Order: sequence, then structure tokens, then C-alpha cells
Amino acid sequence: MTTVTNETARRSQVRWGRVVTVAAIAAGTATVVWLLWTQVGGVDLEVKSGASTQQITIGSVIVSSLVIAMIGGVLLRWWQGRSERATRRWTMLAVGIAVLSLITPTSALTVAAGLGLVSLHVVVAVVVIVGLRRR
Repeated sequence: MTTVTNETARRSQVRWGRVVTVAAIAAGTATVVWLLWTQVGGVDLEVKSGASTQQITIGSVIVSSLVIAMIGGVLLRWWQGRSERATRRWTMLAVGIAVLSLITPTSALTVAAGLGLVSLHVVVAVVVIVGLRRR
């Protein structure tokens, strides 16, 4: 007797627990970097926003880090469910977005503020990309 089975390769997806953990670590790490620049270093993280300036607050750092990490995790999970090379493609996309995000600190009012904002972008990008790729 011959048995026919329909075996589909089950694709590995990053788990929700990892996505949430990475998002929390990204927000926590960004908070530490923000505190170092603003509280220890005394740098005002301000950017030009049209005709006025905008202060980069700890709240905006935490929320944006959480949102970016969660969106990255959702996109990676979605892509992993549809493609065998999802992680590689997601990584290339994430690195590209991280590099493009470095344009925004150019609107900082001071060089120190620009360096602080660049460090925030880099820290969050590294935590999210490395954290979500790791098996």
C-alpha cells in the first residue's frame, strides 16, 4: 500500500515573544542613550521643524523605538511565512531603512545634537536587526 503525503515545508518564523522582547530592549537602550546625551552630557536634542524647533523628548524616543521594532517584527514574521529567503531580504531592507533614517539627524540644531540623534538611530537599528535575526 502506498501512502501519499502532502508535506509542506514549515517555514520558521520569529516568535512574538522575541519581537516584544526586542522592542522592549530597543526602547530601553534608546532611553539609556538619550539619558547619556541629555542628562549626563547636557546636550539639547533639538531639530528644525519648519520655522520652529522641536525637542526630542524621552517619550518620543521610547514610543518611536517601540513602534519601529514592532513594525519590523511584524514585517519579518509576515515575510517569513511567505518566502524561504525572508530573513535575508528583511535584513537588507532594514539596513537600507536604517541608513536612510540617518538623513533626519541632519536637521539637528547643533553638531552634538546631530551626533546624539545619529547614535539613537544606530542603537535602535542594531538592536532590532540583530535581535530579530538571531535564532
